[in-house]
Amino acid sequence: MLTIYRDLYSKDAPNYISLEQCLDRVKSGKQKSAIEKIRGGDKSLKSKLPVVLFSGKFNERKDSSLIQHSGYIILDFDHIDVDKSKSILSLDPFVKACWISPSGDGLKAVVKVTNSENHRNHFRALVQYFDSKYNLEVDSTGINESRACFESYDPDAIIKIESEPFGKMLFDTPQTQVAEIKEITTDYTKLHLAARMIRNAVDGEKHEVLLKASILMGGYISVGRVDELEAYRVLEREIELRDVDDMYTAKNTIRDGIERGKVAPIHETIEAEEEAQRELLLSDGDMSFMSSDVEDLDWIIRYKNGEIIKGCGTGNVLFDKNFIYKKEFVMISGHSSVGKTTFMLYMMVTISINHDWVWVIYSSENKTANVKIKLMQFACGKSLDEMTEGEVRYMMKWVSKHFILIDNTRMLSYADLLVYTEKISRHRKIDGLLIDPYNSLKISLTTNKSGSAFEYHYEAAGAFLTFCNRLDIAVWVNAHSITSAQRQKGDDGQTIAPLAPDTEYGGMWVNRADCFITIHRKIHHPDVEKRSRTEFHVRKVREQETGGEPTAIDDPFYFDFNANHAGFSMTGPFSKLYQHINIEDVDKQLEFEQF
Repeated sequence: MLTIYRDLYSKDAPNYISLEQCLDRVKSGKQKSAIEKIRGGDKSLKSKLPVVLFSGKFNERKDSSLIQHSGYIILDFDHIDVDKSKSILSLDPFVKACWISPSGDGLKAVVKVTNSENHRNHFRALVQYFDSKYNLEVDSTGINESRACFESYDPDAIIKIESEPFGKMLFDTPQTQVAEIKEITTDYTKLHLAARMIRNAVDGEKHEVLLKASILMGGYISVGRVDELEAYRVLEREIELRDVDDMYTAKNTIRDGIERGKVAPIHETIEAEEEAQRELLLSDGDMSFMSSDVEDLDWIIRYKNGEIIKGCGTGNVLFDKNFIYKKEFVMISGHSSVGKTTFMLYMMVTISINHDWVWVIYSSENKTANVKIKLMQFACGKSLDEMTEGEVRYMMKWVSKHFILIDNTRMLSYADLLVYTEKISRHRKIDGLLIDPYNSLKISLTTNKSGSAFEYHYEAAGAFLTFCNRLDIAVWVNAHSITSAQRQKGDDGQTIAPLAPDTEYGGMWVNRADCFITIHRKIHHPDVEKRSRTEFHVRKVREQETGGEPTAIDDPFYFDFNANHAGFSMTGPFSKLYQHINIEDVDKQLEFEQF
């Protein structure tokens, strides 16, 4: 029997169904309506789908609550050529069934195994099998017996009457397990945690703490988060620094702990990690987490006296009343294809010219050279065709001084981008980071305890907010609006600007962001002038005391795109937000100096 829950967050007792009943639900379309909306762009419905635990009968949705194994393992193949891969899997002798995932860009497959007591060893062998035979990557996070799978809809699902049971196993011993990991990139935060545990161990507890730290590292070694040799090096160095009396026994403790930890992968040792961190916090004597009354009083008095810099304005009194540049977390949202990226680049050029800000940009959907062309054009007010080669070189030099673009030839997660930006900040002055768009970033659900997409995105929003405060920079994040919001029409029959809660991934962005901006164009309007006009809505300003306030719901700022595509002009008085860089005499200068 398989286990099925009403939805991902259901606290009700589970129900049990057969594999045949489960596959019939997928093929007949019990969730057809919701699945079609999800594939149309409404990702918020996914968490409301029923979830199935294919590997058996469970009391609760965790490995330890397994009552009886079904003999089946569920496999996820994400972001693949669905039609081609489905044809391949349909011919594989071990695949019992195969169908399209709820998102529409992946596949689910069920395989029967010969020994259900070796679920994980079978899973590891299946990962290797599909990779080596078909170059298909199985999502490795599905190793748990209690892996939950959202119910999908696929009228053309492959369901076989008979399939061969899969008998191969890998990692029967910890040594083999580590050897089969393709790539190991040591997470030094984990090693640092183990080192601190050993350093803070009090007399009488040193052996116990050393064993805990070693078990913890073994759990990370088993999933490729920590290199085994590096773990031994760090742990042994720490006991040497503590002048341990019996080094032989201590090293044996390290070895025994690591071997014990290897058979308990990271998701099973997370509680041990949390316990270790708690013990360290309680014992390290650090009280820096408390706010300082002295510092806060100083800030309050300086604020009262008008000495606190509220932000950087443009000099346009109308625009600056509602929006000024601050070192804070800014969310930008809007429908697809309305020119959000272009307008954000224009805004960034504005502050770079007016206040010499330096930006880091990750724009996954645009060639980095094309981004630089727009920055150059906006800064000098000329199109690329209007510039001489000398002027192009001069403007490229200006762009390089104010903008650092991260290579977008591979997918990165939000965590990757924060690390890269901090690394850059150690070598150069940084004032802001643009992520464009958030929707195209790599998602790693293994980074949070629940494995929930909602929790992952909520943690991301919190990470952006704290990153601003820690590095004292602005973080601008662009996220697309949900599909349903793009169907909302105004009295003129044109699509209206979305509200902040219409952003994909929901209200979490509204809650966490310091400032929320909506960029909109009526791209289907019959009037060319109105079609090219950009609306700039300020939906939220958290700290209005330091400047800025939301615009009226139907009264945004309007910007017209210049005819030569070299910038925008705000409609009304004080139309310019900055003075263009003068490059009229550049060619003469270049005759006397080398670029």
